[in-house]
Amino acid sequence: MKILILDPQFLTRSGLIHLLTSYSEKVSIYEADSFAVAQNYLASGESYDMIFAELDLPDLDHRDITQKLYSLAPQSHIVLFTWRQHNADIRHALVQGARSYLCKGSVAEQMKLAIHGLLQGREYLPAETSNTSSGHGARNDIERHLSPRQQEIMQLLAQGLSNKEIANILGITEGTIRVHLSAIFKAIKVSNRTEATLWYLLRQNKLSA
Repeated sequence: MKILILDPQFLTRSGLIHLLTSYSEKVSIYEADSFAVAQNYLASGESYDMIFAELDLPDLDHRDITQKLYSLAPQSHIVLFTWRQHNADIRHALVQGARSYLCKGSVAEQMKLAIHGLLQGREYLPAETSNTSSGHGARNDIERHLSPRQQEIMQLLAQGLSNKEIANILGITEGTIRVHLSAIFKAIKVSNRTEATLWYLLRQNKLSA
């Protein structure tokens, strides 16, 4: 996986690189401290799977960053990695092509779990952003991927309940639960209960340090 980090702060880039490489050794990471440097990378013909982008850069207005990145790399997963938290700024960037948003002020555990999910190819939006944004990633991920019954099962699964306990609560058989879980795993592109729980909790914003 090729990743471009666009951020003017050396320490921020270094910290993000450390976190990314702690989860995967199969990453090639490139750094840009300004939009001009990022533009040179993207205009060279190289493709990047993911771009982490700060919205406050020295050489480009924050309102134009995502649009320009998307025009240069429409296939890249653009992640807003910024201190900005105003809904209007984030919504604007999502409409322009960003797919994920991770605030630099997130608690440590949420940050680590979000990064882990991003490296697995999943999008990440905090619940409050998902519920208020429009455009890319605008709809709530849970409602978009899961039926009402599947949402009920995920809510119970996230509480650590077994298939038998979930079946008893919902008044259905364990076999039906297994069928639902298989469909859930496929819908949200995970392979086990732990990953499914992580996916659900991240989108419910229920993770804390």
